[in-house]
Amino acid sequence: MDRRGFLLGVTAVLAAGCARVPPAEAGGSPSAEPTLAPMVVGQDGTSAEAVFAQLLVAAVAATGQPAVTGPVEDGWQAALGHGDLAALPAFGGTLWASLSQDDEPPAAKDLPGEVAGLLEPDVSVLEAGGVDGALVWLVTQETAEAGITSLSRIGSWSKGKIAAIPPMATSRADGVPGLRTVYGAQFSVMKVENPVERASRLANGDAAIAAFRRTDYTGASGMVELVDTQKLAVVDPGLVLVNTALTDSAPDQVLAMNQVAQVVTTDMLIDLQAQVAAGGTVADVASRWVKDQGIG
Repeated sequence: MDRRGFLLGVTAVLAAGCARVPPAEAGGSPSAEPTLAPMVVGQDGTSAEAVFAQLLVAAVAATGQPAVTGPVEDGWQAALGHGDLAALPAFGGTLWASLSQDDEPPAAKDLPGEVAGLLEPDVSVLEAGGVDGALVWLVTQETAEAGITSLSRIGSWSKGKIAAIPPMATSRADGVPGLRTVYGAQFSVMKVENPVERASRLANGDAAIAAFRRTDYTGASGMVELVDTQKLAVVDPGLVLVNTALTDSAPDQVLAMNQVAQVVTTDMLIDLQAQVAAGGTVADVASRWVKDQGIG
């Protein structure tokens, strides 16, 4: 199978995961319903990917196949290839940077195919073209009104100040290294994994600038995105990684996950996270969305 054209070339958010579904064991009453082992969709613990993973779980469940989420560990490619994971949400640019030896990333439209070529043969890619997990840098409205509206203005301004960042921003080209090299940033960093807490640190003055994925729900308003005049950041498209064998053994479930990938957008992920923050459970919010979209 040509994984670059996997599943008729449909687009999907950067995500991945897959689980082997063993055949039902023989025996028992002839009238007994066979018990299906649940498919496992990986999630990395961030709020956006937790919601995305649960959307995939809900879509699979809508076909009559049990599914659950599970943690992602270092051996995720092997887990996908072996079928221990059925699918895993991810971001194309981030994944490419971790797998490729090249310095210059491909164009956003070419990323899914390039990523597919870097993965093990037993792992395939669905594109989620409506999702963009690119890194953006925000300041408060007050800071923007004081004249800091562009990354090109942060050089001397950032000296002695603190940037609140997700851990991934410590090594990305559009993260701290890039801002220091390209824009002369001089801030020190405060690592804050939770985007809502990160936004709170920015709002209360603990940090002067903060980095977020576009898919992050921050719970904040009035934040201003700094203009990236040097085009340091690039689109980080969503993907869904799936166990290739499932296209033959569980085509209905793969098609259901692909439906999610085709429909979901960055704004939808943020809205669903907001619903969870307002008191909904991830499972209920995801199931309702999948039902409303007619998926499964």
